[in-house]
Amino acid sequence: MKFADTAWGVGCVWLRYFDVFRKNILYAMVITFTEPILYLLAFGYGLGAMIGNVTVSGHVVTYRQFIYAGIVAQAVLFQAFFDAAYGSFIRMYYQKIFRAMATTPITLSEVLWGELLWDASKATFSSTVVLLLGTLSGDFSPTGALCCIPLCFLGSVLFAGFGLWTSALAETIDQINYPQYLIIFPMFLFCGVYFPLQQLPKAILVIAWCLPLTSLVSLVRTLTLGFPYEAQTVPILFSWLLLFVFGARRSMIRRLIK
Repeated sequence: MKFADTAWGVGCVWLRYFDVFRKNILYAMVITFTEPILYLLAFGYGLGAMIGNVTVSGHVVTYRQFIYAGIVAQAVLFQAFFDAAYGSFIRMYYQKIFRAMATTPITLSEVLWGELLWDASKATFSSTVVLLLGTLSGDFSPTGALCCIPLCFLGSVLFAGFGLWTSALAETIDQINYPQYLIIFPMFLFCGVYFPLQQLPKAILVIAWCLPLTSLVSLVRTLTLGFPYEAQTVPILFSWLLLFVFGARRSMIRRLIK
């Protein structure tokens, strides 16, 4: 019964955010899809026409296929982190929505789970659009793209947890820029989204594999393009997932109840 009550509370929070999203659907669609689609056009078709094929671990694919898979993971990273970091800070600090919902029969824990799952749902939606485009263009197999959706959701929960943790620790909204520029952008640049990791110096390669985006990119390419499975990817992803989710909840509850 307790689980059913908790699920009801989390669902109410999720539906509240969905209603806001639905009322601003045009704006929401523009900010959700514009960035990944522009990256696809610029790099997949523009740069891809110049580069041709790439070879990774003996597997030959077009650069457009390679970049399509990378942008799936990039959409998860950007959408989940920025929605959770900036969105939750605004709702918590300026709009006081967290406290308002916690005064209802919904508990603070349920509010935070609802926030986390909503941010992850939006990011999964964004990455699913990229998967659909890759399938329609013939770059992904339909089965591989379909199997990738649960992976994108787990990755979205991971990066939404990081964003929520950032929001909980930030005293001002400007402080969110620190992890944005020191962690998010380096992951975006050096975790294999735009070029094979083998091109990196060994020291940077080791650091890149310690970051969660590298494992997510690798698994997306395994599912959609048939790249070899890297055994370290799943343990790395689940370790970061547990760290970010529980760290975010602990820090956010500590901030809201003091």
